[in-house]
Amino acid sequence: MHNKPLGKRSLACVRAAIETAKQYAADNKVPLTAERLAAALDMDLAVFHSIVDGRYREASTADNTAKISAIQTAFCEATASVMEHAMQRGSSPNMHMLYLKENAGYGEKDTQETVGHAPVIILGEAEIEE
Repeated sequence: MHNKPLGKRSLACVRAAIETAKQYAADNKVPLTAERLAAALDMDLAVFHSIVDGRYREASTADNTAKISAIQTAFCEATASVMEHAMQRGSSPNMHMLYLKENAGYGEKDTQETVGHAPVIILGEAEIEE
């Protein structure tokens, strides 16, 4: 991977790489993934994730901000694509869950139980027939 700084890439080039990754996923009937996006952008996954989670440091310009925003949006689409693919295929969710934990920040639910009472609000309660 070349990991060329974002400042050395045009916004059109970044958008074209994202579209290439999306087209690959569509053509092969597979979900769009962070790995495919990183490969299309010609960067390693660590650099890709640093852009997605806001750790990437480069001169802040409007052009770089637009590129970062495009990559972050594509990553959100990739996460949705993995989830939708898992639901459509009806396959075992284990691989998809692992992917989401490793790449999209999903994790186990907090096992600590809430003690006490919480209000329950039902919107449209007046319209419910008794």
